[in-house]
Amino acid sequence: MRNGCYSLASQFFIATANAPLSDRFQEMLDMLMTGAAFGLPTTLWLTDGCLSVLSALPVNDSLSQLADFGVRCVAGSQEGMAQEHLQLEILSADALRSLRHESQQVLVF
Repeated sequence: MRNGCYSLASQFFIATANAPLSDRFQEMLDMLMTGAAFGLPTTLWLTDGCLSVLSALPVNDSLSQLADFGVRCVAGSQEGMAQEHLQLEILSADALRSLRHESQQVLVF
């Protein structure tokens, strides 16, 4: 608690290359949307490997809805940007490290 205000925990999810092909990926999406629906600041880092795999798959409706739930989606490069339906913010490696370091909860999928 700072200055009489409670700080919400921030969640930082990292989607790795194999994630889009697993049941855990859908579990991660459910967790993302649930946390964001309850007002938790939530960020999803789609790694280059994950974006490459996603670009070869049909559009995932759950991914398309993340921005509607207030989830911030970030990436480290424009690789695999064929997923136009994703609202991705491209960040530098330093910015990604800072986000990871400053988050109170980091989950890797």
